Amino acid sequence: MAATSPLPTGEVLLVGVAHVLDLRKGLQRTVADFHPDAVAVELDPERADSLVARERAHREGLEVSRTRRGQPLMFRAWGHIQDRLAQSLGDIPGAEMLQAAQLARSMGLPVYLIDDPLSQVAPRLVGSLSRRERLRLLLSSFVGLLVPARIVRRELEKYSEDRSEYLEILREQYPSVTRVLIDERNAHMAQRLAVLSSRHRRVMAVVGDAHVGGLGESLAQRGCPVHAIRVEELMDTRPAPAPGPAPGSVPPPPPPVSGPP
Repeated sequence: MAATSPLPTGEVLLVGVAHVLDLRKGLQRTVADFHPDAVAVELDPERADSLVARERAHREGLEVSRTRRGQPLMFRAWGHIQDRLAQSLGDIPGAEMLQAAQLARSMGLPVYLIDDPLSQVAPRLVGSLSRRERLRLLLSSFVGLLVPARIVRRELEKYSEDRSEYLEILREQYPSVTRVLIDERNAHMAQRLAVLSSRHRRVMAVVGDAHVGGLGESLAQRGCPVHAIRVEELMDTRPAPAPGPAPGSVPPPPPPVSGPP
């Protein structure tokens, strides 16, 4: 049997975001600097449809509501926390994903949804939680309802200063959560991005910042040239620095000189 030759790969830019912040300007700068020919977002079709409906209601000044019937209590509680924090910061949770998709479409670029369906993730998570993790999640959810937006920004700054420590604490306290919500989804999203990189020269993937490290390592293992821009760089209003290598990445080739595709 003849050996299968590896697929040709294009560059992948991982853009780390926070789901309760308005990062529109940072995303616009990143697209202008990277010149992608495809954009991928950490969404599945169900969440994408829900975000579109909620963004329309928010834009028209209508009451933004979310139906969470059938979802576990912890999912509903964390959803309400994200709603409150995002509204206090002037947007809706997940708006950065819609902004990336809308920006791509305005430029005629294809948009890909690369996340696992929530209807599959939620049962996997609930079924894997220990009794201790369930209790911790419920308690942290109720505490989160009282956290002001300024504390969220402060914690984002601390996270940016030492991501490894934050993720290590998360793994110690919530091993099932990190395995299902981060590790497993990273593996699935990396596989989808690897396929996209075989079809496109430059793929920009907008994902939660906690996914950037694991995705970068997984893509590098597949031989994909990968860069990363983290959430604090998007929050900065100064000109964006050149994308840096993602953790575990291989050195990227020089960018083409012919301009955007």
